[in-house]
Amino acid sequence: IGWRPAPLLLLLLLPFCLTSVAVLGPCRSWVAIGRWGLSGTQCAARPRVSRRSSLSDDDCTTAEAYLSSLGFSDGELRTLKARYVQRFEPDLETKVKPCIRWLSDLGLSDLEVRKAVVACPMMFRQRLEETSKPVVMWLKGLGIDDSQVADMITKFPQLIGCRLEENLKPTVRWLKEVGLDDSQVAKMLTTHPHLIGSYSLEKTLKPRVQWL
Repeated sequence: IGWRPAPLLLLLLLPFCLTSVAVLGPCRSWVAIGRWGLSGTQCAARPRVSRRSSLSDDDCTTAEAYLSSLGFSDGELRTLKARYVQRFEPDLETKVKPCIRWLSDLGLSDLEVRKAVVACPMMFRQRLEETSKPVVMWLKGLGIDDSQVADMITKFPQLIGCRLEENLKPTVRWLKEVGLDDSQVAKMLTTHPHLIGSYSLEKTLKPRVQWL
């Protein structure tokens, strides 16, 4: 049996060993569009206030007009349309509005919702009930509370588009196998959510731990 780093050492070093690694794995199409986020200290101190636009939904007939009414700038709209890959025509009533409402209900502020959508407009192509909501419910089952889930999505919006069975669950299962307990796994995920959404378990995470 080869040497393995102590769980606490792994918890501290693994994120730093991955900072310069190319993005791989099932979620690479989500991750390739960029990252943004706030530090843990900033997230902890940030108030979560959701404010609705005063413009009536009935005044908007397209996704772009609706997002503009919510405060998306012309630059943000250009960026998200470029990242959407296909022609930006998601269904307003069944895709865009439910997604925006759901993000707001999770606790993201207006600014955070805009950043999440710009970073990951592909969320408008998925089904909330089949993809995003199960991910959030699973995270809560790991002992991560509502505020922490909101912070994770703020740091790494692509997380809600990752596959549970193919990517997220195997990575968490492996973290426990190498010695992290439930609280340490939760701490690593909330601090570095990209670890379970950005990197291939077999091609990146396991080789880095072997290197440690």
